[in-house]
Amino acid sequence: MKKDTSSKVVGRREEIANLVNAQGYASIEFLSDKHGVSTQTIRRDIQALSVENLVTRLHGGAGSVSSLVNVSYDARRISMLEEKELIAVAAATLIGSSHSVFMTGGSTMEIVAKELSVIPTLCIITNNIHAAVHLYSKKNIELLMPCGRVRHHNGAIIGPASMEFIANFQTDYLIMGIGAISPEGRLLDYDYEEAMLMGRMMKNARETILVTDHTKFEKSATAQVGHLRDISYLVTDQKPPPQFCDLITEHNVSLTIPA
Repeated sequence: MKKDTSSKVVGRREEIANLVNAQGYASIEFLSDKHGVSTQTIRRDIQALSVENLVTRLHGGAGSVSSLVNVSYDARRISMLEEKELIAVAAATLIGSSHSVFMTGGSTMEIVAKELSVIPTLCIITNNIHAAVHLYSKKNIELLMPCGRVRHHNGAIIGPASMEFIANFQTDYLIMGIGAISPEGRLLDYDYEEAMLMGRMMKNARETILVTDHTKFEKSATAQVGHLRDISYLVTDQKPPPQFCDLITEHNVSLTIPA
């Protein structure tokens, strides 16, 4: 397809890239209204910008390409919502009643928490304030949370006190989201302290369930949490790219892709 190099198109795409990377996310509808063009035109703009690695294509919009700053929580909350709901249901089926569960921060974990809230006699230990909102009133759930500093970016509790708290427990499962997965299989996140806390949960859980949508295979982040070899189950919405499938097979990870 011939590249459109007209000054009007180039200028609009430059504005889109600057806005998306400054805000972390912008929806197709917002960009369409802002620039007075059709949603189809904006989709073409996002596609062209993603090819040049200037933005990241996301469901319903575009996100920042930065490996240092994640897309805002409010944006992630509505991005890929249908896919996240499907994988949340699939992930919850892996956990039976009368088990203990670590749960990490992240927008996908908030949806998973809704599914776990109906499972009887669970003990859930989480630093995720958004997940806790769906769990604290359930009489069948024993909910434990650490103290520490609350990240304004995503409502996760982090810091030395939270690390000490998590170190006191061993659970049957860790159910976790992730910021990015590298081609080498490294599980990555954007915040060093949060990554350390997730790593501690991973060490103290007998089995780890990684719940993530397919876009995390296309992203990059800076803080290492662990590796695909460290997880027992991967629940995602699409078949991962070939190099990830090879790693999943090599490390005997159970892959679930809900229909």
